[in-house]
Amino acid sequence: MASHSFLRGNKVRICLLTTQELDRDPFPDDDWPCDPRPFLPEDDWHLEVLVDKASSPERVRTLAAAGRFDLFFNLCDGAADQDLPGIEVVQALEEARVPFTGATSEYYEPSRAEMKAACARVGIAAPAFVHASCEEDVERAAVELSFPLFVKHYSSYASVDISRSSKVATPAGLRRQARKIMARHGAALIEEYIAGSECTVLVAENPADPQCPLTYTPIQYRFPEGESFKHADLKWLDYEGMAALPVEDPLLSIRLREESALFFRELKGASFGRCDIRVDGEGTPHMLEINPNCGVFYPATDPGSADICLAHDPAGHIGFARTLVAAAFARHRAAKTELSGERGGCSGGLGISGASNFPVTEE
Repeated sequence: MASHSFLRGNKVRICLLTTQELDRDPFPDDDWPCDPRPFLPEDDWHLEVLVDKASSPERVRTLAAAGRFDLFFNLCDGAADQDLPGIEVVQALEEARVPFTGATSEYYEPSRAEMKAACARVGIAAPAFVHASCEEDVERAAVELSFPLFVKHYSSYASVDISRSSKVATPAGLRRQARKIMARHGAALIEEYIAGSECTVLVAENPADPQCPLTYTPIQYRFPEGESFKHADLKWLDYEGMAALPVEDPLLSIRLREESALFFRELKGASFGRCDIRVDGEGTPHMLEINPNCGVFYPATDPGSADICLAHDPAGHIGFARTLVAAAFARHRAAKTELSGERGGCSGGLGISGASNFPVTEE
C-alpha cells in the first residue's frame, strides 16, 4: 500500500493518544507497550499520555482546537468501570470533528445483549445466555441453559476475572461462580460453554467502502495440556505455553472471515476490532464477542492476538496502520460531506472468489 503522506503532500501530523508513557526508559516491567509509531516512521508524531476519565476530555479538546494535528491515533480503551480514559476521549474527538482512528462512540463498548442481537439479525450462531444480576437470574440460567456453562463479567474485557473456574458443570458450581462475579461487578454473563476450538479474527474498516470490512488471517489457539479455553492467566502470565497458528481448514477460515465481517458491520464497527469465536465439534462457529480497540502494536517479542493475525498478512503492521489512517480520513470526509448514509452492497469485488461478499487481505 502506498504511503498516505500524500494527504498533506508531506508528513502527516499525528497525535498519539494513549495511557502508556511509551517514551519512558526503562518501560515498566509489568506492562507491554502498544506503539504504532515504528510502523509509520515517515509521519510527524506527538505522544500525548492521558491519565483519567475526568481530565482527558478537556485535554483532547485543547489539542484538537490547537489545529496542530491532521489526525488523532487513539489507543485509549478504558472500560466503563475503570478510571482510565475511554469513551470520553472518543466523544471529545467526535465533538471536535477531527479525524481519528479507533472505535467511534457508537461502536466503542457494545453490550453483550447488543452483540447477541446483532448475531441473531445476521444469522450468526452465538452461545445461549442469561444476563444475571440477582439470584433469581442465576437459577433461571441453571434451568434454561445446558451445562457446562461459562460465567464471566457482563461486559468482559482483557479476560478480566476469567479463570479455570469460569467453566462450571453443576448448578452448585454455577451459583458459586456467579455470586463471585456479581459481587465484584454487579452482574454476570452466563453462557452455554461451546466445546471445541477457539479462534480469533482481526477486522478493519475498509477505507474504500465501509460496508465491506477487511479481514485478516483467522488464528486458532492451541492450548497447553489440561487447558481448553483462554483465561486471564493464559493471556497475561502463562502465554508461552499457548500456540496461535492460522486456521488450517480453508473452508472454516473463509466462514470465520465472512461472519466476522458481517458482525463488525452489523455493530457499525469503525477502525478495527477483534472477534473471538468458539468452533464446535461439527465445525459451526459461535461468536463470543468483538473487542473494539483491541490491544495491538505490542512488541514483536510479546505479540497480542491481533499482532499474530497481522504477522500472517503480507502487508503486516505497516499495512494495517496505513489502513487505519486511511479509514479515519475517509470517515471524516464522509461525515463532512454528509455521505455517511447507507451505501448499498460492496463495490470492491470479492477477496476470496465465490466465497464472500467482503474483501479480505490476501494470505
